[in-house]
Amino acid sequence: MKKIILYLGLFDKDSKSQEISTLDAYKIASNLLADFIGYGTITECSGVYTHENGDIVREPSLRIEVSGADCEQMKKLAAALKTAFNQESIMYEEVQTNYNFI
Repeated sequence: MKKIILYLGLFDKDSKSQEISTLDAYKIASNLLADFIGYGTITECSGVYTHENGDIVREPSLRIEVSGADCEQMKKLAAALKTAFNQESIMYEEVQTNYNFI
């Protein structure tokens, strides 16, 4: 089975700053996750990257993790998140895994 993880940075692509509070971002992302997939896990995290000019950016982010989801639905969710948060891109990761509920 597949586990799909989306990494959503919370800095607006135009203003380069956080326009939506982390709590509100969590609420928006969780509502979209419920609408598109029906279940999943969202955790708060922090991303770091370096621009071509050498500037280091530390960005509050959300990690959205779903096991057993349909890949096309996850891509639709990612597109909705990109629009809702004015993102240039969202990292999409697929991992082969085994899981059970015990």
